[in-house]
Amino acid sequence: MAQQEIPQAWRKSVCAVLKSGRTGCEILWTKDAVTRYGGDFLSVFQNDLYPVLIQHFKDSQNLTGCSVTMDKPSGITYEFYFHFKTKKTYGKVLLHTDRKKITIFSAHLPLKPKLSCD
Repeated sequence: MAQQEIPQAWRKSVCAVLKSGRTGCEILWTKDAVTRYGGDFLSVFQNDLYPVLIQHFKDSQNLTGCSVTMDKPSGITYEFYFHFKTKKTYGKVLLHTDRKKITIFSAHLPLKPKLSCD
């Protein structure tokens, strides 16, 4: 399966949550995501990532990625690449079914050369 365009509605909802900036309430991070993010981007806070992702989702007309099925929580997940601190970065974000929360599963340097659907 090839990469597909990440839907505008999903991107808009994720951006709305990111704008809240409320880590631990609307923006959840997995333990693994926190560990890898902190290891790859020393001295950077989690909320430093939010404006970068917002800009990435807004600026890219045909933003592509891979749809990923996660066991929990329920929602829609995409994995994608973006640039953070001038480095190619792998991201995986789940938008909860209520569209009011997200879970960040990944925000770190890529471990593999391609996304799962390539």
